[in-house]
Amino acid sequence: MPLYIEIAKRYLFSVKNKALSFMTIISLVGIIVGVSALIITLGVMNGFQYGLKQKILETAPHIVIMKVVDNFPLEEVEKLTPKLSTIKEIKDFEPFIYSQALASVGSTVESVFVRGVDPEKDKKIMGIHKHVISGNYDSIKKDNTVIIGKDLAMALGLSIGDTFNLMSPFGRKTPFGYIPKILKVKVGAIAYFGMFEYDTSFVGMNLQTAQRLLDMKGKITGIQIKLKDPYKAQIVKAQLEKVLDPIYIVRTWIDMNKSLFQALEFEKLAMFLVITLIVIVASFNISSLLITKAREKRKDVAILKTIGADKSFILKVFLWQGMILGILGTIIGVIIGVAVVYIADTYHLVKLNPEVYMMSYLPLKVSLGDVFVVAVSSLVICFISSIIPAYFASKEIPAEVLRYE
Repeated sequence: MPLYIEIAKRYLFSVKNKALSFMTIISLVGIIVGVSALIITLGVMNGFQYGLKQKILETAPHIVIMKVVDNFPLEEVEKLTPKLSTIKEIKDFEPFIYSQALASVGSTVESVFVRGVDPEKDKKIMGIHKHVISGNYDSIKKDNTVIIGKDLAMALGLSIGDTFNLMSPFGRKTPFGYIPKILKVKVGAIAYFGMFEYDTSFVGMNLQTAQRLLDMKGKITGIQIKLKDPYKAQIVKAQLEKVLDPIYIVRTWIDMNKSLFQALEFEKLAMFLVITLIVIVASFNISSLLITKAREKRKDVAILKTIGADKSFILKVFLWQGMILGILGTIIGVIIGVAVVYIADTYHLVKLNPEVYMMSYLPLKVSLGDVFVVAVSSLVICFISSIIPAYFASKEIPAEVLRYE
């Protein structure tokens, strides 16, 4: 180990001056708290974003293909099948119908969104059957039988076997005015998604029933696609846009939730910058400590210069005092931060209201990249805070210091 590091360690952990020893501890604790707080904060932000993505992927298609102007003719799906089959990342796909409507029981009316699919194929793509808490998912294979969200069932006072009216936004004009299409449907199953939007407004049915309700005979809204890896959706989108005609719109689950993810990323950056201030404040303690150390060790510095130590040697001695504090504080802070993230995520310590946050607990996730960025940021801040005290310590003139010794 180089001599200047040995001297730096001896100066830093000297217990002769209790005040300086206390300042050393405070500086070290400040770095530890700042680094661990940064990692935990990033873990919370990453975990929340991860939880939201998982919930979205449970109930939303990975990619949707729609037409620019009109709805799909159903037979057009067969024409597109060879093109979709050429892309290896596509696991499966199916036609679907999606539209808003009104559900009513007596005087109670609720706004809903209607989703029409092939029930059997949809099991492999969306997995709605996994969320059924009452009734039988396969019942929607029958005409005019639907599956509805748990909160919607409560709002309308419905249970399995009950009927209610669905009012389509697509009606017909008559001499007496606009008459909406009304279809009487039966509740075959009730699902709980853990997402407010779905639980309060979801109505699922087979494709034929949806076409009848919305006057879309022989037509569909589009094609929904499931991928082997949903996080490659943007890559697959680019491939689809190359093989499909310009009359088709390709949207991924990321595109459909872009504003939400952008807001979360901005919040993550803001929190990172705010918590970094803790490390910066701790670095001021390091600067104060080194300035005080430099004043205390003026005689030692002068003697070292007298026996041949140059300015760069003295500079390294005091720089390494700051870096030793930074390295120790960063390592301990990283260990504490990662441990807290791991324990909180493994044992689901942070409970949430699923009706508000769409998840029952807060998952905490931290990546190696995040840990690396935090560690490097901490070390750079500690290095910068050590430069000025080390520079002034190296400028000491031995003759002036030792004149009266």
